[in-house]
Amino acid sequence: MARFEFRLAMVVLVVLTMLALFPTAFSGFDPWHTGASALSPPSSTHPLGSDALGRDTWSRVVHSARTSLLVGLLATSVALVIGGAVGLAAGTLGGWIDEGLMRVTELLDAFPALLLALFLVALWGPGLMQISFAIGISGWSGVARVLRVGIVTTRAEGFVVAAKAMGASPMRVAFHHLLPHALAPLLVLLPFRIEAAIIAEASLSFLGFGDLAYPSWGGMLRDAQPFLRDAWWLVVGPGIVLLLTVFALSLVADYLQQKNNPQLNRRHSKRAQPSPTQTPPVIID
Repeated sequence: MARFEFRLAMVVLVVLTMLALFPTAFSGFDPWHTGASALSPPSSTHPLGSDALGRDTWSRVVHSARTSLLVGLLATSVALVIGGAVGLAAGTLGGWIDEGLMRVTELLDAFPALLLALFLVALWGPGLMQISFAIGISGWSGVARVLRVGIVTTRAEGFVVAAKAMGASPMRVAFHHLLPHALAPLLVLLPFRIEAAIIAEASLSFLGFGDLAYPSWGGMLRDAQPFLRDAWWLVVGPGIVLLLTVFALSLVADYLQQKNNPQLNRRHSKRAQPSPTQTPPVIID
């Protein structure tokens, strides 16, 4: 079942990626074109109707996929760079450096990530790159924690001790022996980080702090607020696509977590098997 859910999630993500890479091939109108009637209902020409300015809703949903996935990947990359550097330094060096970096990480955890991203976007301006950096800076703490735990666990392994005894430099030990063996848990974290970044971008756009030069699912939901009773179709497209994106990334993360955790796999298999103490059902013809 988990494998089927993973494949279904990957199909959804592949379709979204195709929409993001080739939006004009899937939409018949420019997302900024105002040729349709204002608030026209769904039709054969406009499958999801049009908004208050006469723009095709389907075209805006398709072009918004590029915005959301781009911000998700950029913000996750920023979080990986910052969190990876902090986690690698803390796990490798230890001592007071480890304590100090972990206190900074705890301080960031205590501050709401969306509020910090909102503050940074208000400070830097609502550009697409600024939004990506703001979301990445507000979400690197989880990366640092996961990588530090992996490095601390690997640091006591025999091959690391042997490398140190043979005179390997701290940099070689960190990047050649510790880091490659501590990266596996980050694969599970990546879909969660992309999912959180997409939700954060939609939230910022919904609050009016998005980049108006690019269509966004959150911005479309914000623009649809005054017309919910009369033009319900304005929220159906961006809402469903955003839900499918987040749900697909969650399924991928759950599958990777099960594959990366053998004990979790054994627990799931035990739950699926009947208990030996249970009496088999009696079948009466």
